[in-house]
Amino acid sequence: MNGLAGTAPGWAGDVADPATVPDDHWTGVPAFGLLDPADRALVPAGAVDAFPMTGQQVAMATQLVMGNARRRKGAAGVPPYHNVAMSRLSVPAVDLGLFVACGEALAARHEMFRSALDLDTYSVPMQIVFAEPPEPLVTVHDLRRLDEPGRTAELDRFAAAENARTLSLRDAPLTRFTVHVLTDHRITLTITEPHAIADGWSTHLNFIEYFDTYVAALGNGGPVVPPPPSFRLRFHSAQQRCVVRSGSDLDWWREQLAPWTTDATGSLRHGTTVSAAWHTSLTISGSECEALLDLARASGVGLKTVLLTVHLTALHRIPGAAGTLTGMTVNTRLAVEDGVDARGMFLNVVPLPRRAEPVDAVAAPADVHREVMQVTARGRVPLAHLVREFGRGVAPQSLFVFNSFHSVAGAAERMGIDTFEQVSDWSRTDFPFEASFNRSEEATNRIDLQLYSDGRFADEPTAVAAYRAAVRGIANRAVRVRHG
Repeated sequence: MNGLAGTAPGWAGDVADPATVPDDHWTGVPAFGLLDPADRALVPAGAVDAFPMTGQQVAMATQLVMGNARRRKGAAGVPPYHNVAMSRLSVPAVDLGLFVACGEALAARHEMFRSALDLDTYSVPMQIVFAEPPEPLVTVHDLRRLDEPGRTAELDRFAAAENARTLSLRDAPLTRFTVHVLTDHRITLTITEPHAIADGWSTHLNFIEYFDTYVAALGNGGPVVPPPPSFRLRFHSAQQRCVVRSGSDLDWWREQLAPWTTDATGSLRHGTTVSAAWHTSLTISGSECEALLDLARASGVGLKTVLLTVHLTALHRIPGAAGTLTGMTVNTRLAVEDGVDARGMFLNVVPLPRRAEPVDAVAAPADVHREVMQVTARGRVPLAHLVREFGRGVAPQSLFVFNSFHSVAGAAERMGIDTFEQVSDWSRTDFPFEASFNRSEEATNRIDLQLYSDGRFADEPTAVAAYRAAVRGIANRAVRVRHG
């Protein structure tokens, strides 16, 4: 079962080469339009849509299920494979019932909050969308009776429990909000969700929309009126299903990934352990941040490419990492009206067929940018499909992520509200090493870098030194070039 081909006859709108048609072509897929009669008969009552999970969803869901099984058997050091992000916020006032009502409004609008994932019942892994979630989206805990140490202890206990919790993919809503009321004006808002149901852009949009809805309802003094529901996920499923069936990009990927398909060159030896798993955060700020931003503007390639150059340069400084294959996240949302507002899992990881190497701060961003554009153009082929076609050697050993999001603090400023925001994120992936560069659109003078290793890739001091040196070196060279 690969989760992509299946036995369904397909929608009549399938095309030989998906790249030849505009994205709005897929908006003609009707509800249940990707199911064959046998699968359609298995859809439970109360469902308003169902469609095959995308390849990346299947890979992520499988990773979660396998991790759950290993922990049940007593395996140590297997982290739960889901997101837990906690945001500490100020609000104008506390209304316990309104917290719940705002969650109901989000669930009514966005199908990801009403979805369950089923890997076993159908001919292919399926996402099932219900008319409404069987359980509440939001849980509220009022901690105002506790003193500050007591509230801190309760939040620590909750965070540890959420990170250790075993999620069931069949129990909607898969995304859960938890509100902890700390004082009459301060709360924490936590989102817990499996990777397979939402990408980072969706998570940040959900944070902001929930906050916007709550503050607006407080100001209006009336009930929360849910907006009309949106249905976009089946369109994305249809396009990716056709991409895989057409095979139009596989020849290009076969040529580009040849060094890794023949003898798995660049793969880490299975079981190699450098250190214990670790996770750390760095901040790029001040003159170094300014220099990287100036380089992005002067080269015309954008900040993402400059930071990817930092990542590739840092990898070259880590013993044994220079020959490995790195991957990059790409957005697979459809370019349709309001497509950027769609909520769900619209990410893929594409391999970058270049070895980490020393780079020139002036020339490298342009070279890296050309490669980014090439792989992004073919980025709708799921990484899971490439691995299935070409072998484990094409699975990246490191992951580069760039996030540029609007923050809740920015939304509050837009609404004329005095607030603050502090976010703690315990998300993990299944890549041996990850470098995630995060930038808030409202905090233009800093970039937060999160590094994670499962212990097979690099020890923490070596990796931290490599990234600090890469940032410093590229920033200094960019400054020298700028000043002649």
